[in-house]
Amino acid sequence: MSNSPLGWDEIFDQSKAGMDSAVPFLSIAHVLAAEAKVVVEVGCGRGAQVNGASGRAFQDLRGEGRTVVGIDIDSAGVDNPIIDDFRLIPPSGEWPLDDGEADLAVSDWTLEHVANPQQFVAELTRVLRPGGVLVARTISRHSPLSLVARTVPNTRHAGVLRVLQPRREARDVFPTEYRMNTRKDIAALFDRDYDWAVAHRTGLEQYLLPWPRLARVAAVTEPRLPSALRASMVLYARKRLPAAS
Repeated sequence: MSNSPLGWDEIFDQSKAGMDSAVPFLSIAHVLAAEAKVVVEVGCGRGAQVNGASGRAFQDLRGEGRTVVGIDIDSAGVDNPIIDDFRLIPPSGEWPLDDGEADLAVSDWTLEHVANPQQFVAELTRVLRPGGVLVARTISRHSPLSLVARTVPNTRHAGVLRVLQPRREARDVFPTEYRMNTRKDIAALFDRDYDWAVAHRTGLEQYLLPWPRLARVAAVTEPRLPSALRASMVLYARKRLPAAS
């Protein structure tokens, strides 16, 4: 019998369980993956974040009876250790999936990098079966994190993140766009074909860990901010079934 504790620590941290994005993102993703045969990880990357200090990958959605397909514009995705199949997105932007092939699409810290949100949603709609779901975690455009990111040129993001997140490698830093990162953006993109909901969550203190006092201040004050100013958004979007004839 394993002596490893069950679950990720945020579940059992009173200060995070109700506010941090990890719990609503990962838990819902796992619940829905259990009902899926094909899961698509959109912007899968090389899996740089999957192994924490424990060496465990809570983002791993693989399981018996289902296939996790990772897609990305970067060929480094072929090295992702928690997908079953990697497929490269070509320069045209078309997702390498058949119409209606996917039951569930999962996107973690990717939407803020999307330069063409209309094409992104069109491809999502094409590859999801009716009733299929997208679960996505991203940065709110109105958060302090987005404000800083939009103030600093993309060419300097790697240098800034080297201070905020010392363990993050430059090859895992990508240009940000923030074109689908508000409720208004989501409504414009998803209202026609989806039932959707957005949860605004905290997380600013994670970027301030090099400065413990500031991190503690952020942990106390961020939950009191208007929801749109909190660091992250978790989006749940379900493709509507065809109207009955």
